[in-house]
Amino acid sequence: MAPSSSQRPAMAWLDLLQTRYTALGVREQRGLLLAALALATLLLWSVALAPALRTLQSADAQNAQLASTLERMQALQTRALALQATPLVAPQESLKALKAAADALGKAATLQVIGEQATLSLKQVSAQSLAPWLAPLASSGPSPFETHLQRDASSAEPLWSGTLVFRLPAQKPAAR
Repeated sequence: MAPSSSQRPAMAWLDLLQTRYTALGVREQRGLLLAALALATLLLWSVALAPALRTLQSADAQNAQLASTLERMQALQTRALALQATPLVAPQESLKALKAAADALGKAATLQVIGEQATLSLKQVSAQSLAPWLAPLASSGPSPFETHLQRDASSAEPLWSGTLVFRLPAQKPAAR
């Protein structure tokens, strides 16, 4: 069977290389084989072994990062499940808790309720007064969904002014 026309140039090229190789001395042939072996080793290292070794070396750091991420996600899941398990506060209880907390701030706070939204306006309230005011709301009242507070640094004690907007639980329609 005769070689095809596309194989002829390749075979001629191989014949030429083989002729030149055999024309070299034994010392040059060994040097050429060592160079080819070195080139093959370098190619094997750069294509197969080095990337695998880098992956293996970075695996511990990636594993630690993934473990940290998993831990944060599990903590968030636990928190979400705890929030879902919290019983809903009745609308009247929520409004009552908000009014009681606003009354505790005195004249520095005014509460305005429109439908299912309550807006609390604050005028120069100290941080010591504001922090305990927010604490009872976290357990028995609504949380603010919009907050616009500005710190008044002109006084000796930092004072806060602004608004807190609360979304009250929806009233259930009366049964007919």
